[in-house]
Amino acid sequence: MINVIIPVHNRVNYTVACITSLKKQDCASNLKIFLVDDGSTDNTRDIVSKKFPEIKIFDGDGSLFWGGAVNFGVKEVLKKSNKNDWVLLVNNDVEFSPDAISKLIKISEIYKRRAILGAISVSFSDQKTIIKSGTIVKNWFLNITSHVFLGLNIKNLDNKSHVEVDFLTGRCLLHPVEIFYKVAYDSKKFPHYGADDEFSMRVKKYGYKTILCPSSVVYLKDNQRKIKGNSTFFLRLFRALFHIKSSANIINKFNLSLKVVPNHAKITFFFVGVIKSFYIFLKNDRQK
Repeated sequence: MINVIIPVHNRVNYTVACITSLKKQDCASNLKIFLVDDGSTDNTRDIVSKKFPEIKIFDGDGSLFWGGAVNFGVKEVLKKSNKNDWVLLVNNDVEFSPDAISKLIKISEIYKRRAILGAISVSFSDQKTIIKSGTIVKNWFLNITSHVFLGLNIKNLDNKSHVEVDFLTGRCLLHPVEIFYKVAYDSKKFPHYGADDEFSMRVKKYGYKTILCPSSVVYLKDNQRKIKGNSTFFLRLFRALFHIKSSANIINKFNLSLKVVPNHAKITFFFVGVIKSFYIFLKNDRQK
């Protein structure tokens, strides 16, 4: 059984579309879908339960965020899972190619289940441009990273089977269920962003590999968060660097540096990460 956990907070139309595409998978009969609704205010529970009554929905109060919702869902799955089951983490802003999940299963079996595996993300709008799905660290000291296949055309990757990476995104991430008896997502230090990166590094200590599978494709929708109102430059900067739902959050970068970066590179990795956060903010702010 493949236990699919979808953490959600609003965006019910995205959630319905995501579930609909899951229902079209070539392995759909082996899927069991769990929704962790963390305090949605757009009637997500009622709409989803009416359209998909077979889906189990768990309720949060808005304080779980991504990491907490994942751990909540995993805890529930473990209560009834079998030893050969899987846990697939899914974000609701993706839709799936018909064989995306079965491709992940196939590669995992090659590794005898000793791996976590991520799908590659392609732009939903053009259905061809690859978006960051896995990261390789080329130099820890200087925080030089490579986002695998970023910007390339998906049609040019026909011969690419799978690639070992350092960090994987939780957007579509397959785990053998037994991994969660050894390690969990750190939702305290990484409540929303960074938990997937940290988990990707930590599982290696238990003998697992982190594998990106270009043959497994999900289509990612635009998910830019826009700050409402006529906020000042400094307020926008503060939110970018410290808001819990900001991917540029420097507290997450600090915690990630402490937990997974080699000792010789912790300080420089963090400070270069801060510079990157400033750069991302300035770049996005100019486009508004």
